[in-house]
Amino acid sequence: MTALDLDRYHRDGYQELGRRLSDVDVDAVARRFAELDAATHVPKSYEAEYDGEGAIRRLRKLRRLLWNDRMLFGPMLNRAGAPEVAETIVGPGAVVVFHAAFLKPARIGTHVGLHQDQALWNHTYPSGFSMWFALTDVAPRNGGLFGCPGSHRDGTLPHAEDPGHLWHHTLRHRAEELAEPYQFHLAPGDAVIWDRHFAHGSAANTSGEDRQGMVVVFANGAADGFDTTDGMTLDEIRALDGV
Repeated sequence: MTALDLDRYHRDGYQELGRRLSDVDVDAVARRFAELDAATHVPKSYEAEYDGEGAIRRLRKLRRLLWNDRMLFGPMLNRAGAPEVAETIVGPGAVVVFHAAFLKPARIGTHVGLHQDQALWNHTYPSGFSMWFALTDVAPRNGGLFGCPGSHRDGTLPHAEDPGHLWHHTLRHRAEELAEPYQFHLAPGDAVIWDRHFAHGSAANTSGEDRQGMVVVFANGAADGFDTTDGMTLDEIRALDGV
């Protein structure tokens, strides 16, 4: 486990935090996602998205994890030290506003274009940051995860339609203006945090192995005008510990 370095985080827009989830927790999440991937019906509350079609159709994204299964994910986030990281970065008013799985399936996992999270969210999340957990090896060979150091410094950048990208507007047209992308190499259980304006993305997964991760997003719920669709305070998360 790597200690949080606020100076580095604010300078680069991200920081790798080393191992944060145990093998037991990684296996528990992997089993839950495998069950949902194999299910003929996934509850609407997960707001599922898919890659592929027909017999090779597989889950690519699940949302609202904490709200769908707080007894699994609440204690896990506590064991990972997520509330402490959030309190250090955001303050005691930190609130979880988003918790999702990114399941880039083997051979059919589509690429995710370079983007800033804040540009895609329906709400403005003051001091927002993401804590992204690897559930498998994450490397360029299986679609990976990359981001541009320092890309957070100018706030929200204009995103544009990106031909051939299925999911959202991107920063493809601004890529040459940003720093060379840093490729993350993460083992199962490793975590990385990044600022809401940190530009990041991932490649298509053409390998024979799944690339899986999940992200929890915190924001400052005490800020003026704060609004969110889902929200869970640090006290509410900590109350789930050991339940």
